[in-house]
Amino acid sequence: MPIPQPSPFRAGRIRLLLALLLLLGAGFARPALATFPERPLRLVVAYAAGGTGDLVGRLVGESLSARLGVPVVVENQGGAGGAIAARTISRAAPDGYTMMLAGNAIFAILPHMANVGFDPVKDFTAIANISESQRLLAVRPGLPITTLAELVEYGKRNQGRLNYGSSGIGSTLHVMTEMFRREAGFAAEHIPFRGSAPAVQAMLTGDIDFMIDTVVIQHVQQGRLRGLAAVGDRRLPQFPDIPTLAEQGYPNVRTSGWQALMGPANMPPEIVTLLSGHVESMLREPAFLERLARVGVVPSYRTPAQLADDLMEDTRQFGAIIRSSGISAQ
Repeated sequence: MPIPQPSPFRAGRIRLLLALLLLLGAGFARPALATFPERPLRLVVAYAAGGTGDLVGRLVGESLSARLGVPVVVENQGGAGGAIAARTISRAAPDGYTMMLAGNAIFAILPHMANVGFDPVKDFTAIANISESQRLLAVRPGLPITTLAELVEYGKRNQGRLNYGSSGIGSTLHVMTEMFRREAGFAAEHIPFRGSAPAVQAMLTGDIDFMIDTVVIQHVQQGRLRGLAAVGDRRLPQFPDIPTLAEQGYPNVRTSGWQALMGPANMPPEIVTLLSGHVESMLREPAFLERLARVGVVPSYRTPAQLADDLMEDTRQFGAIIRSSGISAQ
């Protein structure tokens, strides 16, 4: 028995209904980017008010607000090494209205040392890198050392006699210095302090031999300490004649201390692209760059894909050095 065929009129209605259903489905499958944002955004800063991270977050929030046409509310959630803020973001709705500004230590170091309640890779969406800290490896003047090669040679000839300071056990600076020391092949004792200020003071008085930090920069400028290597992707503008660690034979040492915008996992790609594009644009504005320089950081834009790759590589390398060194939060 032949199967009845719909009339041309009815077939046309069916095709129209199917087309409408497809359009509706596409609308439900992704947010309408043309209407984003419709309300204020929330930017959680993983640091206490008044510090460098907080100042960078407020600059970014102010610039994003002007670009998006809605308020960006900055909310400080310091404590637990940044884990409190990260947990907040990991549990937020992935709609683009909640983000965080945080450094790589929260994702690449802290989860290897404590039960933080989030997965540093799976629970977040990388949006854009914003800035990088200016850091320098410096030694106390009393050491008979004027170059990085001499420091390494001295350390190898005097195994275990050198020491280095940091802002605390498990800090980015502690792990970075440990990575360099191991790559260079000499033993040195780690002396942790409660922050960078007392650590550099100990080096000024001769109790600490060397350290990597931002606070050493002004003392090198004043001739009170001796700078041996820029720690980051580029030479520091204050010291154009001091090569980076990579230039001096240590390209595998992860030295970057970055600040980035991160969101919850599974954010819509269109919104990620929009926000990342605004960050890239603001980092080309001379006025914004001047304000960043005033708080002691340099611009360092990375796309979402580049930032995600860097996060995974930092997590892998920092995790390996923490495990092999036996570093713990205690």
